[in-house]
Amino acid sequence: MKKNILHLLLFVFTYSAQAQATVNSITINGNEKTKSAIIIRELSFEENKSYSTTDLTKKIAESKENLINLKLFNFVDINKVEKNNTTHITIDVTEKWYIWPYPVFEISERNFNTWWEEFSANNYSDFSRLNYGVFFNWENFRGRNELLRLKIRKGFKEHYLLAYEVPYFNKNKTIGINTNLQFFRRKKTHYATENNNLRYFESEQYSSIDYDINTEIVYRNNIHQKHKLRFTYLNSTIADSIAILNPNYLGKSDTTANLLNVTYSLEHEKRDYSTYPLHGYSINVAIKKYIPLSTDVNHIELITKVEKYAELANRFYIGSSFKAKYSTEGKQPYFTQKALGYSNYVRGYEYYVMDGQSYWLSKTAIKYALIEKTTFNIPYVKMKQFNKSHYSLYLGIFSDLGYVRDIQNKEQNSLSNSLLWGKGIALDYVTYYDKLLRIEYSINQLGEKGVFLHFSSPF
Repeated sequence: MKKNILHLLLFVFTYSAQAQATVNSITINGNEKTKSAIIIRELSFEENKSYSTTDLTKKIAESKENLINLKLFNFVDINKVEKNNTTHITIDVTEKWYIWPYPVFEISERNFNTWWEEFSANNYSDFSRLNYGVFFNWENFRGRNELLRLKIRKGFKEHYLLAYEVPYFNKNKTIGINTNLQFFRRKKTHYATENNNLRYFESEQYSSIDYDINTEIVYRNNIHQKHKLRFTYLNSTIADSIAILNPNYLGKSDTTANLLNVTYSLEHEKRDYSTYPLHGYSINVAIKKYIPLSTDVNHIELITKVEKYAELANRFYIGSSFKAKYSTEGKQPYFTQKALGYSNYVRGYEYYVMDGQSYWLSKTAIKYALIEKTTFNIPYVKMKQFNKSHYSLYLGIFSDLGYVRDIQNKEQNSLSNSLLWGKGIALDYVTYYDKLLRIEYSINQLGEKGVFLHFSSPF
């Protein structure tokens, strides 16, 4: 008798695990601007196709993550309705506001703390390191997830930009193209790194002018993977005084350099929310080849980045990343040697710059969700793109390790060619429209301590 009951239980378990569901229909609601094809492209399931119930549940969750990472919607809900042996999928999206003409008023520094230190050192009266202007962003242009950008920025670092991104233009929706034209000019230009700090040259005339033109072809062979091939042309001109202060700024090109670089990159994305992930992983690998036109820059760079996120226990999360850059040649012009202290940095070393030819950076954080993602309505706001919001709050500890290899200027910068370690605690606030505020208390290996503000992901 017991044996028969066991067989019956095994049969029921096997049957339920292998039970099939056919997706009879897919209904999309809320996409007033976004074309349905853009949404369907992100789905891991298809209409009129059968899946096991377990597999379909996983594919629905995966599809929701894909749609959120498009960054076109504030909220995404996917529901499965089973009725009379049929399965219907309903996708409800709340679109963001896509047209953003807004003024530019920003600091022109690597981070807020370095700007504030300079500002306070000048009796809170030096506003020269500010940028101002106008930035026009038209996201989801034509409802096809295209992006049109125009920037006119004056101030410390002038920047003029025209960019257009198309996610796909072929019938199979697999090939896209991105292109932009940029123009930079500065009256105050950093020409060298000494004592782990940038040295600036300032004049009444523009001391550096850069033209940057690039085109990128994107091949998306599946939902989670992209191949990119980018061609970049750069023309850089500097003042005679900079070439005298640092003869290696442009290499052997003196005051003007023309070069081309070609970059191939592979991106594999499996994170739940790319702005602030809690689950999943991502892998990025790139190879860049410099092609000299009127300069001696001809080395190859290999760049890789791996991220992994997981939930350790209820409301406890861990995240880790590793990024590395390797250059085939040690002797390089100064402007190609950016390493740590810019967009990549060891927390606790925000005041320092470590330039070099190669580097690696490891970041790890464990955090607890003080407030899990909470959704609320905003009264008296009629526009649906703004009348519903969300927020979450995380408290965590972190540890960063980094190393920069510099064979050219190691005598001038003590932090290069040595292990860097920073650790501390962080409070992260995340809200809609992909906004993030981090307040961190860090301690570095030099024994220095400080509170630092950041507005982007630590990884």
